[in-house]
Amino acid sequence: MPEKEREIEKKLLDMLSSLKEQGISPEQILGIVTKALKVDAKEETKVPISVFNNEFLGSLENIVKYLRENLLLSFKQIGALTNRNEIALAVTYRNAKKKMPAKFVVSEISPYSIPVSVLKDRKLSVLENIAAYLKDTFNLTYHSIAVLLNRDDRTIWTVYQRAKKKRK
Repeated sequence: MPEKEREIEKKLLDMLSSLKEQGISPEQILGIVTKALKVDAKEETKVPISVFNNEFLGSLENIVKYLRENLLLSFKQIGALTNRNEIALAVTYRNAKKKMPAKFVVSEISPYSIPVSVLKDRKLSVLENIAAYLKDTFNLTYHSIAVLLNRDDRTIWTVYQRAKKKRK
């Protein structure tokens, strides 16, 4: 361990012992640390495209599970980002956790990511929003989008055509 890391670790341990001496419980300390590490919901939050590379979850389930577990956002923050009800998001997360208990490991680096703000348009479904964003922004083929989202080409074509009609 390099010298600088040892210094930081020592300072952190001193701070933690000081907090314990002041009567702050380990749960409270953990809560403070968790709060400090959370991503601010005001930043442009993006979901890596590799999150969709599974056969178990739907599009919204993938997004909610990633935001909740990997970025440590609350349901209230996710609701504000996606223009959706917190309770519905909590149910979606619970269902996603049942289907896929393992945490997402984002190892594949891709030039594509989905800004969560794309989902604010409630006139379109989640998949319609994502397909339209990828098609319009990156000018990808239906096949490329289908491969990225782990869906059939015909599904992506149908979803994109439906999104185009709804936008008119």
